[in-house]
Amino acid sequence: MKENNLLQQKQQIAYAIKSMGAKVQDVDLTKKIVTGFYNTFNFFDSANDVLLDGCSAKSISERGPSSNATQKIKHLLHHDWTQLPGKLQVLEEKKIGGVSGIYFETKMSSTQAGIDTLINYQEEIYDNHSIGFQYLSGKCIEKESTDWDKYVKTLINPEDTKDANYMFLWDEIKLYEGSTVAFGCNSLTPYLGVKSLNKDSLSLKINERISNLGRQLKSGTQSDEMLQSFEMEMLQLKQLINEIFTIEPSIKDTLIKEGRTEKDAIVITNTVDFKTLFNALKQNVN
Repeated sequence: MKENNLLQQKQQIAYAIKSMGAKVQDVDLTKKIVTGFYNTFNFFDSANDVLLDGCSAKSISERGPSSNATQKIKHLLHHDWTQLPGKLQVLEEKKIGGVSGIYFETKMSSTQAGIDTLINYQEEIYDNHSIGFQYLSGKCIEKESTDWDKYVKTLINPEDTKDANYMFLWDEIKLYEGSTVAFGCNSLTPYLGVKSLNKDSLSLKINERISNLGRQLKSGTQSDEMLQSFEMEMLQLKQLINEIFTIEPSIKDTLIKEGRTEKDAIVITNTVDFKTLFNALKQNVN
């Protein structure tokens, strides 16, 4: 089934970004603390996804601010692991005013970046949040399913399912970070600022970045926190490579354009190992 294939494709995404209109709850300038929701549960989005209550509980327990993990979930700006404006103090699944989601309390740092971020919150320049995560466990249900009406009734926006034939229900995700954003963003491309570049320029930019990150990871001279940020950015780049070679344009279309038959192109496309491709790129630029 097409929907089940889509489910499996989502589970292969290394680093997904999702925004669901999660707003700021409060800004305390004296204590430099911002509170709000990184996302909301039970929301049917444009990708036919619904994150269910409890989906981030394991991640928060294992790598939240109260855990003993060395690589904890972070609060970022614009999903950029080089921009950490403050430190998470509270992270939990919570329900406020009838809406449930991933609730946070972050104390902004005394650095210029932290102060600027706090002011931008106060001035409502920053008023949205989104999450960086990986899909883990979920299922797809169709409109004809006996469970359809049951789940639709639990949604914040049931009216948005009117023209949908299926939805993906996610009961577990791996949460990497929650980000402050000026508006919702569901693509990694704007993060790299390369959406308008042609494919050759894009590949060059990615290779240069991988090379720089690879050298820093090998040196190991930075703090564990900084090295974690490098690792997460590498994960984002891996996903971007997947998007480049499978969507814009597809490998199959490229191979056909270069003279391959459609049958051969399909075989090659279905056997591409993106992990090997990613590792090869790293080796070639180091």
